[in-house]
Amino acid sequence: MVIQPKAKGGLGIVDLKIQNDGLLIKQLHKFYIRKEVPWVHLIWDSYYQGRVPHAVRSIGSFWWKDVLKLFPLYKSLVACKVGDGSSTLLWSDIWLQQPISLMFPRLTSFALDWSSSIKDIRDAPVLASIFFLPLSE
Repeated sequence: MVIQPKAKGGLGIVDLKIQNDGLLIKQLHKFYIRKEVPWVHLIWDSYYQGRVPHAVRSIGSFWWKDVLKLFPLYKSLVACKVGDGSSTLLWSDIWLQQPISLMFPRLTSFALDWSSSIKDIRDAPVLASIFFLPLSE
């Protein structure tokens, strides 16, 4: 912690960990909204072609792995906007009121791949190809 003067002459305590996490979460946000900056394109193109970042193990530099550790906190602060669906998990991300896995647990139990993005499901040649069949007895 650092003690720094407040605006009105008193002393305030700044928690550097919280401040650092906040700054790193801003970087994570830029990444997930695919902001038009070179490093965002570099990371997406190098590590996540056709994959959802929070559905695969952490890969990349030590700096990027540290940023990814903040994903659970980031996820608790934001709501998904689906867009093209390439970085939103169908079953576990909150893109409706709650995750699909909680809304339809029985249907979810038949899913072949829990790490399928909305784009993967949309582009499936046959909808039945994403489930263990038969769906009921």
